Amino acid sequence: MGCLTRIGCAAVLVAGGAVGYWLYGDRLPSVLSRAASGAADQVTDAAVRTSERLDSEEGARIAAEQEARRRAARDARDRALGWVTVNTDTPASPTRNPLAPLRRRGGPPYVSLEAAEAAGLLAPLLAQLPPSAVTAQLAFDDDRLLLRTAVSLSDFAGESAIGVVVGKALVGEDTLFLAGVFEPLRPGVAQFRVRELRIRGIDVPTRLVPGLVRTLRRVADATTGDPAGAERGGRPTVDSGVDEAAGAATGVADDALPVPLPTSVSDVRVVNGKLTLYRASASAPPTSSTRSRTP
Repeated sequence: MGCLTRIGCAAVLVAGGAVGYWLYGDRLPSVLSRAASGAADQVTDAAVRTSERLDSEEGARIAAEQEARRRAARDARDRALGWVTVNTDTPASPTRNPLAPLRRRGGPPYVSLEAAEAAGLLAPLLAQLPPSAVTAQLAFDDDRLLLRTAVSLSDFAGESAIGVVVGKALVGEDTLFLAGVFEPLRPGVAQFRVRELRIRGIDVPTRLVPGLVRTLRRVADATTGDPAGAERGGRPTVDSGVDEAAGAATGVADDALPVPLPTSVSDVRVVNGKLTLYRASASAPPTSSTRSRTP
C-alpha cells in the first residue's frame, strides 16, 4: 500500500510539472529568475520581521531602508527605459511632423523616434486599451514596445474560458503590462504581437495570452465598430495621420492588436530602443543590437 501511495504521489508531481511546463516552458528562464528574485525578497522580509520582534525600532528602520532601496531601483530602471506618460484620449503630439522626412523627395529610407515622439503615431494602438484606461505609459526596450496602464480588471471578463475566470476571480483596479514586437501585416497595416501580459504582477502564461488579447479586440469592436479606430467609449478621435479604413483586423494573429500605418510608411519596428518607420520604397530595415530587457 505504501508503495502504491508513493507511486501515486510521483504521478501527481509529474503531471503537475508537465502542466507547468506547458504553460510557462517558453519563458522558464525569466520565470525562474523572477521567482528567485521574489524568494530573495521574502528572505529579506523574513529577516526584517525577525528583527522587528527583537527590536521594534531597529526593525522598522531596516524595513524603511529596504523599501527605499527597492523604490530607488525601480525609479532608476524606469528612468533608463524612458517611460512616457500619455493620455489615451489625446496622445502627446510632437511640435514637428516626425514623418515629414519620409514624404520628402529624396528623403531618408527610415526615421527613428523616441517614445515621446511616437506616442501620437501609436494612437490607434492606445485606443485598444481597456475602456477604464485613462492614461498609459509607454517605453521602448531593444526590439520591444512596453505598455502599462491602470485598468479595471472587469474589462477582461468575456465569453472565453480565461475571460470568465478572470472576470469572476479578479475585481478592482490594477496595473496591466504588455510587451511585444511589431510585425508588418499588409500594406497600410502592422500588428503588435503581445509576447508578455502581466496582471496584478502575475505573468499570464503564454498559451493564455491570445484569449485575453482577443477580449481586448472584442471590446474595441463593440465600442467603435472599428478594431483599429481611435475613437472608443466616447473618446475623441485622435488624428494620427493614418488611414483608419485600412485598419481592419482581418488576418491579425490571435495574440496581436492591429496598428494602421500612414501611407508613407511600409513597415514599423522597434529597433535599438526606438520606433523605426520605413519609407514605402525603403530597403530592408537594419538589425537591432543586443541589449538587456527590463520590463
